[in-house]
Amino acid sequence: MSSTIVDLIGRWNGQVTWWLARIASFVLALVAVVTFCDVIARYVFNSPFSFTVEGTELAMGLIVFLSVGFTTHEDGHISVDIVTLRLSEWTRALVGLITNAVALAFLVIMVWRLWLRADVLLTKGDTTQILLVPIWPVAFVMAAGSVFFLTGVFVHLTRAAGRLMNPQAPPPPPPAAQRPYSE
Repeated sequence: MSSTIVDLIGRWNGQVTWWLARIASFVLALVAVVTFCDVIARYVFNSPFSFTVEGTELAMGLIVFLSVGFTTHEDGHISVDIVTLRLSEWTRALVGLITNAVALAFLVIMVWRLWLRADVLLTKGDTTQILLVPIWPVAFVMAAGSVFFLTGVFVHLTRAAGRLMNPQAPPPPPPAAQRPYSE
């Protein structure tokens, strides 16, 4: 696959995941405000909200699956590179290729199963226990967000393969340095 197509996919993935991460940030802020208000209502007025647990459960799925794609795109996952920094560039590219291939295989299965689970929830009509909010829309949003996680790992995999094929090429700059979508 040509590097132009991979760069285009990478830029597109970066723009979409940046917006999804903003939505996840908003959902996280909303959870914090609702939890704060619930604590005040519980301990000051002795009248807690009945929906806080359900809302937090649904929101946590959104927060994770809407933000993990951006973390992957930005290569922001925690990594310990005490061993890999001592390796040659070609060996680091090989390790990157192997780890990204394993991650991609796992993510393909995970994304596929998330879509199937969302479809089951839609078919069964499952709802939350107290407010009877349908669960399937959140499940479909989680599955859609995981697609961008998959796309980010695919971009990392193809770039690692490119570095493996061309060891003289300089390593790509960190994603934060090439962020035109955040301006």
